Parts: sequence; C-alpha cells; structure tokens
Amino acid sequence: MMLLVLFTMAFVLGPGLFLILLHYDFGRGPLALVASLLVVASFVLRSEAGLTLALEPVPVFLSIAAIWIAWVLVLVLVVRAWRSAHPTAAAQRWSRAIGAMGTTVPWFGFAAAQMMVK
Repeated sequence: MMLLVLFTMAFVLGPGLFLILLHYDFGRGPLALVASLLVVASFVLRSEAGLTLALEPVPVFLSIAAIWIAWVLVLVLVVRAWRSAHPTAAAQRWSRAIGAMGTTVPWFGFAAAQMMVK
C-alpha cells in the first residue's frame, strides 16, 4: 500500500504540484522558506520515528512526504531561475517538461533502495 501511495505521489501529484507552482509567481523567498521548513520538519519527524518502518509508519511517511515536497519546491525555484535566464519559447517548454520529470527522481532512489533490501 505504501508503495502505491509513494508511486502516485511521485508520478501524479509531483508533476501536477510542480506545474501549478510554476504557473503562479509566489516569489523566491516564500518558496525557499517553505522548502527549508519542510526539510527541518522532515528531520524532526525522522528523529522521532525510530529505526524501523514497521513500528511507526506514519512519522516515516510524513518525513518522506515533507522532504519530497521540499524537493519539488526547489525544482520550481531552479526552473524559474533557468526560465528568467533563457526567455525563449523553446527553453520555456523544455524547462517545464524537464522540471516535471525531475519531480519523479526520488522515486527511483526509493525503488533502488527497495531492490537492495530484497
């Protein structure tokens, strides 16, 4: 079940969230602040979660979700910087596509870790 939720987050919610956030201009400061706070929250949740996933899955899941959302926010910041430096139409399209695909990168790390455990 957890695997399906993480897959859906990575391949459906991630690109969708990325494209929504890219569309609206919140400014760099608020996005960077939220991303930083999410990273801190992830570390706090993980430190209280224990060492095994089977004992306390909720804090571990929330920690993974927080760090992943922070990743999406950082991608939005990077793509916005790239788009302002390269204002051509082709660069706009490619940056949007590559950024949306970039939101799935943590899934491949998670899948590789799962393969190593089995």
